[in-house]
Amino acid sequence: MVSTFSRRLRATVPASVLEHSERVAKLAGELMSMRGEASETAILMGLAHDVCRHFSNEEWLSHAKKLGLLVSDLERRHPVLLHGPIGASVLKTSFNIRSKDVLEAVYYHTYGYPTFSNSAWAMFIADKIEPQKIQENARLNAVSELSLDTSRPLSEIALAILDFQIDDLIGRGREVHSLQITARNFLVSEQL
Repeated sequence: MVSTFSRRLRATVPASVLEHSERVAKLAGELMSMRGEASETAILMGLAHDVCRHFSNEEWLSHAKKLGLLVSDLERRHPVLLHGPIGASVLKTSFNIRSKDVLEAVYYHTYGYPTFSNSAWAMFIADKIEPQKIQENARLNAVSELSLDTSRPLSEIALAILDFQIDDLIGRGREVHSLQITARNFLVSEQL
């Protein structure tokens, strides 16, 4: 499944998106394997998560309208935030992906989601700390190092990422998407 999908993806997305997705897939698989869990689903999620990241603002908004998605003011101002939900639709219709786990992971990969499986959390984490992202923001090194501690559950590492993202957005005077807050609050409540 993964190799077939990878070949089709190669013909669909620009090289820069493919390279990022391959790094995410590799790291997601490693995060799962390090914890003694099967890695194939996390690898597929990593490859698939940015399937339509290369679309234009107009394409994201057009697809959202066709799909009947509720588009927030934040998403209207920054349509790239729709690439997860649009990507899940593209995977289902154009790639015949039927796994609810994979489609949900892609749909919510920007913010995380309370019902994420470990595979989905591995992909979420890998998307945020793949080597290129750490080169762009060295402050992510701390989260990357945390991910190597196999005694820590993936949900704890995901919480560290969400805290980092939310603090960064607030520090820059930017809006925080409600799904980020929802995912964070769920993970905090799980630790109580």
